[in-house]
Formats: sequence, C-alpha cells, structure tokens
Amino acid sequence: MCGHSRRVMLGAVVILLLVLSACARFPETGQVTTRRLVVQFRVAGQIRPDYHYFILIDNDADFVGVTGPVPPVAPPWGGNGFATGSFQRFVEVNGALPFGGFVMYQVLDPDRRQVFQPLGAPLEATISPDRKSLRVVVDFGSLALDGQDPADIRVLQVNIIATDRTPKDPSDTSLKMWDALGDSRQFPNTYLTLMTDTDRILRNSDTNMEPSGDVVNGNDPDLDIVDWQIEVRS
Repeated sequence: MCGHSRRVMLGAVVILLLVLSACARFPETGQVTTRRLVVQFRVAGQIRPDYHYFILIDNDADFVGVTGPVPPVAPPWGGNGFATGSFQRFVEVNGALPFGGFVMYQVLDPDRRQVFQPLGAPLEATISPDRKSLRVVVDFGSLALDGQDPADIRVLQVNIIATDRTPKDPSDTSLKMWDALGDSRQFPNTYLTLMTDTDRILRNSDTNMEPSGDVVNGNDPDLDIVDWQIEVRS
C-alpha cells in the first residue's frame, strides 16, 4: 500500500474514532426528564458477540400501525443488511461496537435507511450473566424527532431483529439467518404497536405472538427470540 493511501485510511479511522468517542450516553446520565422505553428479550441459546441484535423504533404518529420496521426477507437485504419498513431510531447490539457493544442510531433519510449516524449509548444496556437475554432502556428524548416535544409521543411501532450478518453489498445474494417478532416463517413479518400515553407493560405472554424454532434459513438458537417484554415507564 502506498504512503498516501495509508495516510488516507488512517485519517478516516481517526475521524471515525473521534466521532464515536464524542458520542455520549444519550441523553447524558442524569439528564433524564421524560418517559423511558424498556425493551428486553430472551433467545433460546445465548447472545453472541459476533451476531447482530436490533431494537427498531418507529415514531411517526401511526396509531393504526399501518407501517413499521420489518426484516428484509431476501437480497439485497434492505440496503443496510438488517431492516426495512418505517423506523427512525434503532439500537444495535454487537461485540465489535463501542459503548460495551450497544449503540443507538438515528436514521438520517427515511427513504435511504442505510444512511444513519450514531447518537451514543442507550440510557441503560445489559446482557444477563447467562447471556440468554438482554435489556435496553432509552429515554423518550432520544426518540423525539426534530422539533418534537418528547411528551407528544403517543404511539410507537417496535420490532426486534436478530441476524448472523448484515450484508450491505446489493450484489450479495447469499442467504442469512434471522428472526424477528412474530412467526418469522410467515410473511409479512409483524411488529408491535405500543400506546405510550401512560405507563404500561406488554409481554409476549399477553400476545403469544413469538414462537420458538422460527429462525429463517437455519436453526440457530442464538438467534431464536423466544420471549420479550416492552415497558413504558415514567
């Protein structure tokens, strides 16, 4: 590699590290003034650091639930490798990410969901000691759109997606394994519409929407979502 190319690559890496290091916990610890969304789920196996787990959130005042985040079911895998449909925020869990492997992102262009930027770490994020479940807490301030008062968020669409890889090359036609809320073997996949006007807890046992053994293109228990709980808390 020539010296110029090496300097360009090193410069790009430094810029990326500076951007990520500048991202604080969102919002900063101690600055919580609004409600919180608490999402936790369990897999049949264990949360693997080399796999990708996503919590996707759609905040577009869709009280009927017409649109929401869904997994792409075939190449080119949505352009971002993990999700399509409608969403503006998401949390990714992967061992190679900063902030202990948990990063929250903002989608910059609703028509190009592969264009997003990191906001920082979620308010809280933990993996259970047995690595079977994870829990993420985000503040409604981090979900508010530009100019939106967090108190005006009355409804959200939420989905959870687990996948072994996130191919972004449109020419990549190889299969990938994935699971999401609902029976992933039946299309179209579903998502949750959650009213957020008051404190509430919604559990998988309330809906019976999440079966076991429904990983698409494989039978990997580390991707098999078997239980979940979503809470709105003041």
